[in-house]
Amino acid sequence: MISIFPKEEIPGTIRKVFELEPEVFIKTRDFYHRNKDMRHHKVVVYDNGEPVFCFGWNKNNPTNLNPDDPKVQMHLSNYWDYSTSDEGLDYSYVDRYQLMIFEELEEYSYHSARIVQAHNPQIVIVFLDKYASFFFSENEKLVIADSEEALYKKHPEFKALRTIRAFPELKWDVQGVFMGKVPSYTIMSSLYWLKREFYYGPENPDKTFYLIKQPVKENGLTAVINNVIGVKQKIRSLRPEFIPVVDLGIAGDPNQFAGVSGEDVWGMFFEQISEYTLQEVYNSQHVILDQNSNLTLNPYMTEFTFSNQRAELVYGKDLQYRRDVIEHTNEVLDAVFPKDKKRILAVVVRGSDYLIPRTSKYVPHGLSARETLDKAIKYVDEKGFDFVYLATEEQGILELFTGSALKDRLIFTKQKRIDFRKEEYQDKLLLEVFADDHEDDPIARTLDYIATLEGLTRCDALLANVTCGAVTYALGRGTTYEFVDVSKIADGMQSAR
Repeated sequence: MISIFPKEEIPGTIRKVFELEPEVFIKTRDFYHRNKDMRHHKVVVYDNGEPVFCFGWNKNNPTNLNPDDPKVQMHLSNYWDYSTSDEGLDYSYVDRYQLMIFEELEEYSYHSARIVQAHNPQIVIVFLDKYASFFFSENEKLVIADSEEALYKKHPEFKALRTIRAFPELKWDVQGVFMGKVPSYTIMSSLYWLKREFYYGPENPDKTFYLIKQPVKENGLTAVINNVIGVKQKIRSLRPEFIPVVDLGIAGDPNQFAGVSGEDVWGMFFEQISEYTLQEVYNSQHVILDQNSNLTLNPYMTEFTFSNQRAELVYGKDLQYRRDVIEHTNEVLDAVFPKDKKRILAVVVRGSDYLIPRTSKYVPHGLSARETLDKAIKYVDEKGFDFVYLATEEQGILELFTGSALKDRLIFTKQKRIDFRKEEYQDKLLLEVFADDHEDDPIARTLDYIATLEGLTRCDALLANVTCGAVTYALGRGTTYEFVDVSKIADGMQSAR
């Protein structure tokens, strides 16, 4: 982002100068884009022979995240390519509002304001920054004020308008999207998220593909599924003419499935999400490249990911496993589940690794394994289940159940499980344990995990100690259960549904 600095911060040695004019932001952006070595130097802006302010560039990185938070690794677009004559922008987000208040004039607020003015002159634009007077002339639809208090004192009628407020700092703030207070970057993302179109070849001139190409990084299998299917279904609702396809192969993306090889993680286990192959897509004329939409401060995807839309995501026919994966799953489960029809209670117990100090504040806390076992015994006694199917990745939890009153009713797969009672695992996440295990076979382990997940869909009711990927998967598969009991404890409060 390019920000404005006062005359007092003009450097002693001036290296680059531009004259003040409407396109000076774009000229400065292009200068920084072409000259990477100059990005740590300020560009001075002159007006009538006098310096009036200077520009400075900063890489787009969230400022309010814990260094250990995976979102710190987000790849955010620096928007090197845009103009006021761009076509095909998505205005549906800004069209929700009648008043846009920008706290500061900077690259994205300036450009967003110009674009919105041209698109819908009835939207009122407000800048709480004196530098806006260098670029905009005030009128009834564009106001420059010292503060919101001064604004509403002069224009009390504005209080009744649907308002969005934009600030310059790049923050990861989910709540802000729902409350109408966001970074100016979010407004840029809402306008330009469908503009990253590439020409890969001469085929399919009458089709537009939306290529979901995201780094997997620390995500587990269910997060990968939810991200891909969620984006596909969101694209289907927003742009039904687009054809979603997925390629989760990014060289240098460290993940538990393919290391850093760049192999397509989706294709390792699933069928393509459309009838077109990646070979066809990468030889087509119109391909929009997804900009990590589930993580890039895109308000549409933020709303989807952190609302009931994702919690209620149903995969349906959008999730199709490869034939070899289906065969392995059936082989594993047919050896575990009874041949004749029995009533089976599925019990999901998420392990304890997520409760280590550096991650515990980011995830919901649920019942302990012991409490979940007690509840499972109660359900078996009261509702007459014949078997209990246990899904857990922790060895200690498995042993707790096999040594309980449920031992003769217990069924489970032989997936790889970790014993977090061992001292060397006390401060490690499950994925870190796997990464340190040189004998780990990630493909075989994931195939067994898929089988464990699919086993949940063969059961008659679902009990879980906490909301987690396995629960989302079971419900996403559209399984019909007699009841679902998923506990969530936060700040001492417990709920079940």
